[in-house]
Amino acid sequence: MEIAAKIAIYLTVGIALLACNIWFVSAAIQSISGGDLVVAPVKVVGGTGDASLAGETLARLIIARLQSLEWDLRQSQSSLKMERQEVAITVGPRGVTAGILGTPKTAVLNAQLFEPTNIDVKVAGVDVGGLLPRIQRWFVQDRTLTFAVSWEGKSAILAGNIDALGLGRTKPLWMSIENATANSIADAVALALIHRRWAKDSPEFGELEDEEFGKLVSSINEIARINRRVITYNVAAKADFERIFASVSPLADRIVGWNELTYFAASIAEGAENYERALSFYRRIQPSQKPQLDAQALAKKISALELLATKAAPEKSQLALRKLRQHVADAARILNDLFKASLPDPAIELISDDMLNAYWDGKKINVPPSVQDIPDVVYHEVAWPFIQTLWSFKYSGQEGALAQSYTDVLTSLVKQKMRNQTAQNADWVIAPGAIAWITGKASATDTRPLRSLKAPGTAYDDPKIGKDLQPDHFSKLVKSTASAADDFGGIHINSGIPNRAFYETAIRIGSDNAGKIWISSLRQFKPSVDLRTASKTILDTAVKLYGEESTEVKGVRAGWNAVGLL
Repeated sequence: MEIAAKIAIYLTVGIALLACNIWFVSAAIQSISGGDLVVAPVKVVGGTGDASLAGETLARLIIARLQSLEWDLRQSQSSLKMERQEVAITVGPRGVTAGILGTPKTAVLNAQLFEPTNIDVKVAGVDVGGLLPRIQRWFVQDRTLTFAVSWEGKSAILAGNIDALGLGRTKPLWMSIENATANSIADAVALALIHRRWAKDSPEFGELEDEEFGKLVSSINEIARINRRVITYNVAAKADFERIFASVSPLADRIVGWNELTYFAASIAEGAENYERALSFYRRIQPSQKPQLDAQALAKKISALELLATKAAPEKSQLALRKLRQHVADAARILNDLFKASLPDPAIELISDDMLNAYWDGKKINVPPSVQDIPDVVYHEVAWPFIQTLWSFKYSGQEGALAQSYTDVLTSLVKQKMRNQTAQNADWVIAPGAIAWITGKASATDTRPLRSLKAPGTAYDDPKIGKDLQPDHFSKLVKSTASAADDFGGIHINSGIPNRAFYETAIRIGSDNAGKIWISSLRQFKPSVDLRTASKTILDTAVKLYGEESTEVKGVRAGWNAVGLL
């Protein structure tokens, strides 16, 4: 009986030791060869709860989100590629949006959690269990991603060394996340890892900010889902395509040479039935050495889209013309009231969108359809016939600058009446969004104006058209020849001086009173009036209307003094 018990004990211990040895060998093998990446528990600073538990949870969430994104991207790109091959030349409503990146692209980041094992093992009285985690760390240190999160209220700062991605010595990860949660942190880290891995093979991705890359990934996945719905249920998804195009088009406009992204944006524009934008993108691809479609297929697609764009043009033009006529009617109504006049609504004629300008030719307003959503441009042109009924001016030099200023002043008065605003809450800029229109990069988020009455010279600073050159003080008056090449003596530039004078006056006495003084002064101007003479004339008008010691006269004097006149 005693021998049997001894044998049983030895067998049990032997089996346990054998199991430990098998586990140790398998753990070592896994440490050496398992997975591409190892994510260590995140070091958490601040926040609430157990930092150690929170760190492990974050690491697991990062791994799970990474795997989820990889799966979604693989499936989305595969379906987009297949759909592109099936409908490569199909255009029109309910069309299916084509794929991005040609061959489906994934980051191939197979990650696992680093879980050190602690076993209480002693050999000859010496604790060796603690050596196991050290050995594990040593095996995987060149494949380990380590992150730290510092909570600051509702925000978090995330930092991490990402050398293990195999990109060489690369810039550490540093992200500031507002309204942070464990999920949003995991999402941000997973996207950043994929972003940097993709950028290694395709430098174009390196041109994107992390936020832009996130929008692109979201667009890829969402377009794939929309396509499946369109194909399955044969329903139109124009509104969905329009929404996604608003996110993708700025990226495609900024990175012009990225053919894959250009093709993706073109196909989304096509789904949104924005055929003109789709054409501009497809034409950009045409001369490429590696087009997403072969030359013949691309030519057929462009021809089909040109036909659709031609059919849609008359209807769009009529819609634009109705909208522009409404802007004309609004401005004429308000200006007739301000001038105590009864002028008819000026005629309006559409010109090509290629002409990035609008102008009054003495008989009618000429304007491209693309400014239908920038009413200030129309208000500005409607002002001309009203000014000309009271003042016969010379369109050059300081006199021309004063005339230009009047159109801006009257535009501001019309806007304030339309919006029921006062001098204190008006925006005091002319044509928000005009710079995006002029540069051909129309965007709902780009509201840079053409001019600022409050701060001339600060309206825009654009790499394509340069910086706003308007002076805000008479000491900065730009002197040039009266030729067209020199802006007829700086009429558009120097108008910033009287513009600011009106703003400074209106802030002190109100836009209605300032407008009344400025309009009443028009009759007093003589040919060849300069800005200094004009300032005195406007001050004299204020005295006649309100009296020498009035608040209005003091406001006018202060307004012109602010720009170095009077």
